[in-house]
Amino acid sequence: MTSFQDKEIADGWDDVLGKDKYRLKLAEIADNYPDQRSLFVDYNDLDAYSTDLAMFILENPDRCLGIGRKEVQAAMPPSWDPQNKLNLRIQGLPRDAKVDIRRLRAKHLGKLVAVEGLVRKVTTVKPRMIRAKFKCARCGQEIWIDQHGMILEEPVACTNPDGNCNKQANRFLLDEVASQYIDTQKVEIQESPEGLRGGAQPERLSAYIEDDIAGIVTAGNRITLNGIIRSLEKPDRDKSTVFEVYIDVLSIEFEQHEYDEIQITEEDEQAILAMSRDPNLFSNIVNSISPTIYGMKEVKSAIALQLFGGCHKVMDDGTVIRGDMHILLVGDPGVAKSQILRYMSMLAPRGIYASGKSASAAGLTAAAVKDDFGDGRWTLEAGALVLADKGLACIDELDKMTPQDRSSLHEAMESQKISVAKAGITATLQCRCSMLAAANPKMGRFEEGNIAKQIDLPPALMSRFDLIFPLTDKPERTVDQRITNHILNVHRRGEAQQLSEDVKIPGVDVKEIRESTSNIKPFYDPEMLRKYVAYSKRIVPVMTDEATKMIADAYLNIRGSSTDGSVPITARQLEAFVRLAEASARSRLSHTVDKEDAKIAVDLVQYYLQKIAGTSNGGLDIDMVSTSFSHKDRSDVGTITDLVTLAGSEGIAEADIVTEAGKQGIGKEDVERILQQLKNNGTLYCPTDKVYKVVG
Repeated sequence: MTSFQDKEIADGWDDVLGKDKYRLKLAEIADNYPDQRSLFVDYNDLDAYSTDLAMFILENPDRCLGIGRKEVQAAMPPSWDPQNKLNLRIQGLPRDAKVDIRRLRAKHLGKLVAVEGLVRKVTTVKPRMIRAKFKCARCGQEIWIDQHGMILEEPVACTNPDGNCNKQANRFLLDEVASQYIDTQKVEIQESPEGLRGGAQPERLSAYIEDDIAGIVTAGNRITLNGIIRSLEKPDRDKSTVFEVYIDVLSIEFEQHEYDEIQITEEDEQAILAMSRDPNLFSNIVNSISPTIYGMKEVKSAIALQLFGGCHKVMDDGTVIRGDMHILLVGDPGVAKSQILRYMSMLAPRGIYASGKSASAAGLTAAAVKDDFGDGRWTLEAGALVLADKGLACIDELDKMTPQDRSSLHEAMESQKISVAKAGITATLQCRCSMLAAANPKMGRFEEGNIAKQIDLPPALMSRFDLIFPLTDKPERTVDQRITNHILNVHRRGEAQQLSEDVKIPGVDVKEIRESTSNIKPFYDPEMLRKYVAYSKRIVPVMTDEATKMIADAYLNIRGSSTDGSVPITARQLEAFVRLAEASARSRLSHTVDKEDAKIAVDLVQYYLQKIAGTSNGGLDIDMVSTSFSHKDRSDVGTITDLVTLAGSEGIAEADIVTEAGKQGIGKEDVERILQQLKNNGTLYCPTDKVYKVVG
């Protein structure tokens, strides 16, 4: 690498700072000092002056920035007081300078790099002493000591040339008021989930932010830190030769768009536009979602639409309407729910996978942890939902979570915010993510009868899902034969993929196996599909009159189909219609939501309603999902409560209730379930075994 003298470095800075845009910035700083005291220089401008010098600055940042700060002071307007301190900050570092946290090595020490990540933890902004003023306790001599690091450095000896203080032990008094301070903040970032594959544990890095850029970062932000990698000795009692690393931050770049990290070249854009014109586009996208899993066309269609998502809307009065969709898969063991979730967490441009059995409320939302600035104050550490902001959160085994942990999801799903009140901290964190969750039925496997009653999730949580799909595993010879063939073909293709094409095995045609199982390969390459989804997020489709009418007619027809007073559909499902139709339009890169988009949305919602909320008489009752009691249950509850009330203070035995209720068409299982619910909510009580009385 070319070496530069101080004069050459100063000339380079002088030339760059002489540009009009920097002269204007310096004048602006002079007018707004001290509120504005940093000059941000684009790396591209340094590169345009001299590529060699720009690279030299990356390798020797401390020396070059020190010279640069002097040039900035010299370039200030004549009215500028040279005593005022200015910061010189470089931003927009090239891709060559970007280093993954897990790839930081000893060779990066002292170098200027860019590190991308998610803000995991943020401390409060605190003053750090940079120049300490001491007074000699004997003669009053003032001594200034520059402070480096976190440990206060005191004078070794008195500097008074006239006194004799140095000949004996002396004491120095710190003048805390006159000493000079700078704002400092410690943050911790971790690797972004989209950069991790195969369930790797995300690495973390501490960062120190100082002066006017301290305090602008919050937990959950996606940022790029441009700074100098430094080493820090471990604070052990014994001196260690192993050092920790941290980044001394020069500048912070916030991610302006949720998919900026996905680079879309001009060639990619041409391929994306060509994809959007394919008449079989949507079915090809569906076939690219977990192709090793057989069937599940409706589920995969819904998940494909979830990837694209609806439009996030902010109304005139500030009301926010979410565009993200939430989907729940409830199914028997072995129907590949977890496999779909894991696949989607990798396929989504930004995906987080968590298992409800091992996840706590703090792990999903935010945990309060003690910061390590020395005073033991509490600070927030972002959880899985916050880290999945503007992405996809895949939560497996939702039914295995404790009720307390599960309740933390309610606010996150509906308002897409997480309100935290822990350890004296009250804060609101963003979690604008779609949720794909999976759960098992109450008894481990679906039985014949009402499916909604077999899902062991509270109605308040279930009603927040836009789509709920029950996945049953019933023996059926034709379907079983197809699934068997598909699974065996998956394994055969997997075996063939491990072998080179020219391998000859007696009795096996490897090439024929690959050709005959080509349908198992995703139609679109996952990386290309990720880019397509990222590109589609730029589009905000608007509903046409035809689409609006189709959705309105479908909703009102279902709403008016009730004949027994039950509620077949609510406004929550109407919003699901809209989100699905918008997602369908986005998948085509269309700026309008057309009739075909509305039809896809209507078909999917009607499919899930028939599965979940279908009644024995062929109608719909959404209360099966969104409340504790369906319409029929409420009628049965009245009958059972009347029977217990008429029994008076003596109470009535459960067997007698079953007999009397049976005469009115209420089955034994329904009676037992309703009695348990009435006992749980405090309407009835059971003073002796199997005898019920009315409370009060």
